[in-house]
Amino acid sequence: MKRRHLSCITFAALLTGCGYPGEPLPPALNRPVRVPDLAVVQRGSSLYVQFTVPEQTTEGMRLRSAPDIELRYGVMPADGFSKWETTAQRVPPAAIQTQEIKPPTPDVDPASKKKPEKKKKRSAPTSPAELHASAQIDVSKFYGKPMVVGVRIHGAHGQDVGWSRLETLDLVPALPVPAGLAPSDVPDAVRLDWHAAAPSYRIFRKATDDPAFRQIGTSDRPFYVDSTIEYGKTYDYLVQSVEKSGERYAESEPSPSVTFKPVDKFPPAVPVGLTVVPGSRTIELVWERNPERDFASYQVYRDGKKIAEGLNAPAYSDRDVKPGVRYRYQVSAMDTAGNVSELCSAAETAIP
Repeated sequence: MKRRHLSCITFAALLTGCGYPGEPLPPALNRPVRVPDLAVVQRGSSLYVQFTVPEQTTEGMRLRSAPDIELRYGVMPADGFSKWETTAQRVPPAAIQTQEIKPPTPDVDPASKKKPEKKKKRSAPTSPAELHASAQIDVSKFYGKPMVVGVRIHGAHGQDVGWSRLETLDLVPALPVPAGLAPSDVPDAVRLDWHAAAPSYRIFRKATDDPAFRQIGTSDRPFYVDSTIEYGKTYDYLVQSVEKSGERYAESEPSPSVTFKPVDKFPPAVPVGLTVVPGSRTIELVWERNPERDFASYQVYRDGKKIAEGLNAPAYSDRDVKPGVRYRYQVSAMDTAGNVSELCSAAETAIP
């Protein structure tokens, strides 16, 4: 009997040492988080929609299956959002394009490869790839109306946490695509001309070593002067019509791009302000400095003959002169491409 009693005590102690398991946890809801970055723009007769598809639940768990994307668009009824939710058209899932975007690989310092490592270091955790979604919606039947777009993500059993931020756009008739884009050389710049009737335009450029087009300016008229060029480089240009609609801008499709390599065929400005001052044995010449960015040098002429070239400063001292002889001076400028200006107005003097 005593031995049986000790066994019971030992069994009870073992139970106590194992710990109490606690209440059972409720099942995971598996609701995808809300879309955080819905972006919508009208381009031509279409809406272009982009967003990131969540891949986690509200509990921080990874979704078990591919999420169901519900993307809807429609005119906001007078009855409000609840009516929109039942009348808005759904974009077919097959019409929504998805693409997995992997984060860039961290750069490795080449010097670190040369140093022997005593022990292997743990690699830093990499960010998971993101699933980006996009869709194009024809809205040509809705011009002049406010269009509302929203998206929500459903889990495996239809669970969701609601709509993304709703995007509202005042639709305008499709803007004309700029046509006949033509670049041409102008002094220290490229002039772009095109044909279109739109309130304003965006101008984009891509140099040979640029990864993509970037906007370089806007214009309210169908031309633009790009004064940020570099001679010797080749550029691609395109233009897009835009119109402000509410707090947003509607866009046209971009024009076909054109390739152009600017050529410097324009001489620099003619030097101005030439003044000649006679001395006891020399005649001193000074004039105003050329401010052009491609300026290279000056040349000095006496009585129609070149007596100096390659001058960087706007001054020259003529020591090859004789008393009592009257001399006539002129100056020209040269740019880095070898273009030479006309001679400036002549200035005369003589040593007494």
